[in-house]
Amino acid sequence: MGEKQRTDSISSESDDPPPYYEEVEGGASSSAPPTAFTGTHQLQVQTLGYDTEQALSGWTFENISIYTVDRGEVEYISLRLQQTSNSCALVRGSDTTRTPLISTIYRRGPGRNPKIRILPRNTSLSVEEAITSDNVQCEVVDVVSRSLISRTQKFDTSFGNFEWRYGSTAECRAEYDANSLILLERVDFVRSRDGKAGKRGVRIAQLVRNDEFRTQGTSKRAGGNGGRLMMDLSMWADERRTKVKAKDVEAFVVASCLCMLKREADRFRDAQNAAVV
Repeated sequence: MGEKQRTDSISSESDDPPPYYEEVEGGASSSAPPTAFTGTHQLQVQTLGYDTEQALSGWTFENISIYTVDRGEVEYISLRLQQTSNSCALVRGSDTTRTPLISTIYRRGPGRNPKIRILPRNTSLSVEEAITSDNVQCEVVDVVSRSLISRTQKFDTSFGNFEWRYGSTAECRAEYDANSLILLERVDFVRSRDGKAGKRGVRIAQLVRNDEFRTQGTSKRAGGNGGRLMMDLSMWADERRTKVKAKDVEAFVVASCLCMLKREADRFRDAQNAAVV
């Protein structure tokens, strides 16, 4: 049986749409100040990414650990089959069986977008099978750029449509005076009373990188390095109403955030290589 929509742990029914938000590429709406974001849960993403020297000297990938901020425990681990492998699988840090929750598949070649495989809770797949097998029962999410020149990435799932985008200078300043701010918003397409099409959405997560939160030993000039992942998953708190578990959404937020960092690292490497050609 091939890849398909998962039906056992994440329902195709979506919860009520979030409050109105006038979305503008690369920043918040100019017609109204953005609603203050309150993260109810925080994780620390520990990944070195790449600086100029690393980008030019070699290209290997690391397993990435994601820690709880309050307890300092490993909550998730992103595992690779080998250091030269792009593709990876997310497992819970406390799971000694290393059962994958989500795998992210990268294919070489133009126009071959990454794919996120959201696996059923009762999966018996190994990490290797979740990454390499083309016969996996799961929900498949294509990672799509908004446009050829946009860094915003779109993720359309059975539990909502999401976009990761980079925050504006004003948003960075408002959020912990961040050097880099990547925002995840759930978006819904609607029509206003006058018939105009638009979006409404709400921020559900952000990755903050500044002197306090970025991965220790990295700099603001690095690409793909980690930081503080802040989430507000309150819209999925009532699992009986939404038919979606907040923990499943959290795993998706983590996996899609790592995908953003991987794409950022790719851009950083390409820019550095181009500069020395």
